[in-house]
Amino acid sequence: MSTDYSRSARTSLDREYAYMAYGMVAGAVPGIVAGFVVAAFLGHAAMWLSVLGGVGIVVGLLTGVLLHRRHRSAEPAGEREPSGAAPE
Repeated sequence: MSTDYSRSARTSLDREYAYMAYGMVAGAVPGIVAGFVVAAFLGHAAMWLSVLGGVGIVVGLLTGVLLHRRHRSAEPAGEREPSGAAPE
């Protein structure tokens, strides 16, 4: 069984997961930085890092999903891959 893992993501679902992962990382970094800033003034660093980091992750996740949907709806219908699901 020869599997090439070096190829880029091909299916729409793979690309959606990639958008979600990038969004979560992109949201977590500013959330953690904001947590450090708030904790510098108010104390309780672990609480503020976890709360603002978690909010950043959720916001990044939602942004990634919305960006993927926008990009998918913008591409021409002929270039879309069939979903494999049975028609309703």
